[in-house]
Amino acid sequence: MRRLSLATLIAVASAVPAQGPGMSPTSKMETREEAASMVDRIGAVVDPALTFTDERGYPFELRQLFPGTQPVVLLLGYYSCPAMCGQVLDAAFRALSDVDLQPGTDYRILNVSIDPRETAATARDRKQNFLPKLMKTGGDSAWRVCVGDEANVTKLCETVGFRYYWSEHTNQYAHPPAVVFLTPQGKVSRVIVNTWFDASDMRLALVEASEGRLGTFWDQVQLNCLTFDPRTNTYSLMAMTVMRIGGAVTLVVLAAMIFVLLRRERRRSPTSAAIA
Repeated sequence: MRRLSLATLIAVASAVPAQGPGMSPTSKMETREEAASMVDRIGAVVDPALTFTDERGYPFELRQLFPGTQPVVLLLGYYSCPAMCGQVLDAAFRALSDVDLQPGTDYRILNVSIDPRETAATARDRKQNFLPKLMKTGGDSAWRVCVGDEANVTKLCETVGFRYYWSEHTNQYAHPPAVVFLTPQGKVSRVIVNTWFDASDMRLALVEASEGRLGTFWDQVQLNCLTFDPRTNTYSLMAMTVMRIGGAVTLVVLAAMIFVLLRRERRRSPTSAAIA
């Protein structure tokens, strides 16, 4: 019985990873999850001097996009990713295909690999495989697929809040599934974290990032009435927004009632004066 208890204790001790003082297994798991997540960097501006290599093998500086006249859809990941990166890119392109805005004319698309070992040839293969999924004219020239060294990649990811790490256990990068929307000035405007994207959300994010260059009157009404909810990663009516709309409607109704009552009072006044 003593031998069994000792063996059990040894097994349990060896199964628990080494931890720092006061660090529980739960907190270590949370640290890992935080290391592969998006950090709120809304308003941060990317460095236009960052330089990468595009799928054609040409140097590509971000100053070719910023400052510019079009918002940019930024997709971070890596091209040899066995699953999620392709899923995110496919979902983003399907949603953009349903948006009545044109790549090249209304917005640009930028892919950057987080793996410094990948080459321009890898980027070219990725573009050839996924370009047919973007069912829009102008997609070829509007979409740049880039690779870069660790310093440039790290700085870009830190700026937009894209956290990732190399997992020795799975032999792949762990990272969030995210689409980052940048203004024509290179400022982070919106981030949608998901593996599936709604076309209406993508459109509103592009209109929002365009700083007034894109969209219709109805788009502006929606952006004024809807709030982006980071918990659901969609534009929706929040409780405060509903209260504000309700308050505005109440004021309009009260003003209309006062106007009607005043008109009735004015109509009665001449009759009362004639009788007197």
